[in-house]
Amino acid sequence: MPREMIRKFFPKRKCFVFDRPVSDRKLLVHIEDVPDDQLDGNFQMQCKAFCSYVFTHAKPKTLGEGITVTGGGLGTLAVAYVDTINSGAVPCLENAVMTLAERENSAAVEKAAAHYSEQMAQRLTLPTDTLQGLLEVHTACEREAIAVFMEHSFKDDKREFQMKLLVTCLSRSPS
Repeated sequence: MPREMIRKFFPKRKCFVFDRPVSDRKLLVHIEDVPDDQLDGNFQMQCKAFCSYVFTHAKPKTLGEGITVTGGGLGTLAVAYVDTINSGAVPCLENAVMTLAERENSAAVEKAAAHYSEQMAQRLTLPTDTLQGLLEVHTACEREAIAVFMEHSFKDDKREFQMKLLVTCLSRSPS
C-alpha cells in the first residue's frame, strides 16, 4: 500500500542508490556524529550527485492550498511520513500537515511573543504617567507581534495560536 501511495503522489521520480556511509557498524549507529572525512568516498560522491540533482531540478514543494514548504517544515513532513510508513500505516497528508502546523505555529508564537517583550522593554518607561500611555505602547507592540506571528504562522485557520499569542502578550505586559 505505501508503494502505491508514493507512486500516486510522486508520478515522476528519480531514484538514487547510496552505498553504506561507513563500513564499521559501531560508527553506523552514530552516523550523525561521524565527520565527513570519515565517510566512504563513494557515499560522498553519491551524496554530491543527489544534492546537485535536487538543487538543479527540484521544484519547491507545495501543499494543496499552494503553500510552499521548505527547510524545517519539509523535514517535519518527511519525518511524519517515514514514521507513519514504518508503523505500517498509510501516510495521510492531513495528519502530516497538522503536525507541521503545530510546530510552525508554536515557533511563530514564541518568536512574536519575544518581539512583544523586546519592544515593550524598549518603549516603556515605568512608572508611566497615565494608563493611556501604557495601553498605547501595549497596543502598538501587540500589533507588531501579531504581524510577526502572521509572517511565520501556517494554517492557523481557527486562530488558536494567534489567541495563544494574545494571552502570552497579556501575561507579559506590566499590570
